Amino acid sequence: MATETSIPTPTPPPEPEAPARRLGSPLSLLGAVISVVALAGVVWWALQQDPPRLPHTGAQIAAMFGAIGCYALATLVRGERWWRLLREQGGRPSRVDTQALNVIGYMGNNVLPARAGDAIRVVLMAPLAAVSKRTVVGTLLAERLLDIAVITVLFVVVGYGLLGEVGGGSVELIALVTAAGVAVAVLGWRLVRRNERLHAMLAPMASATLALRGRYGLVLLAMTVAVWAMEVACWQLVGASVGLNMNPIEAAYIVALASVFALIPSGPGYAGTQDAAVAIGVKALGGTGATAVSYVVMLRFVIVVPITALGFALLAARYGGLGRLRGARLEARAQG
Repeated sequence: MATETSIPTPTPPPEPEAPARRLGSPLSLLGAVISVVALAGVVWWALQQDPPRLPHTGAQIAAMFGAIGCYALATLVRGERWWRLLREQGGRPSRVDTQALNVIGYMGNNVLPARAGDAIRVVLMAPLAAVSKRTVVGTLLAERLLDIAVITVLFVVVGYGLLGEVGGGSVELIALVTAAGVAVAVLGWRLVRRNERLHAMLAPMASATLALRGRYGLVLLAMTVAVWAMEVACWQLVGASVGLNMNPIEAAYIVALASVFALIPSGPGYAGTQDAAVAIGVKALGGTGATAVSYVVMLRFVIVVPITALGFALLAARYGGLGRLRGARLEARAQG
């Protein structure tokens, strides 16, 4: 009995990938300079204050562990949000890999310049999710835009509406900058669509953001609000661990202020810029210099040390360690 011979479908040429961002780029060098200057200023100021008091009572130690727990929950929700973004773009990553690479990305951002943790996520996730690196970049961009949207609202509502720390002129400026940003984005996207080559290159990166509409977008927005609510709880518990008793509104103010400062180009882990914002926020809430120093030190421990240690462990146990990472980055650069 004759059998039909199937004609193989031609395999489309591989999509060109973006070259890996070099760590010596002007923006990363500028960030390093800003971090060094800001960190030096914070250290000089801290040396003029009374010695910090770290958690030493049972209640304060419990608050410290509670803060670590809240930050862990926020990280899990971030990982789930990223998994949903990847799935919406046709990726098929496992939840375990998504959560693990999310943690590894935070580790990379904490210890490497130029937000290299994001590059790690792109290089390692693309083959696991069976999508292009540009598509993964697009999901990270959508994450960032969701965070910025919630942080901007939080900063304006808490800072201006509740604490009175932002003047009316600042609110108008934020609204004007936001409107200008939207207008530039719309104009830029129209120009990109008219350029066929540029559209083919950027479309995968914009797809995840353009998909944020309807019920799906509302779910991810709700997840983002939950993430930042847990961040606020974490920062409030950090305050309790060093004797700085804040209510949720005051903690939200410091979170929003630090997040706005984090938009400034800086070195690994927003060193210097975030510390300066936190110190300014604690002083604005009536804390002493010693309390501000204690809060900065303990906050750094809670949001940096556990996730960085876990990220290194996951990188070594599941993804071949630093050698596998260097090989993946060289491969991505060669393809670019």
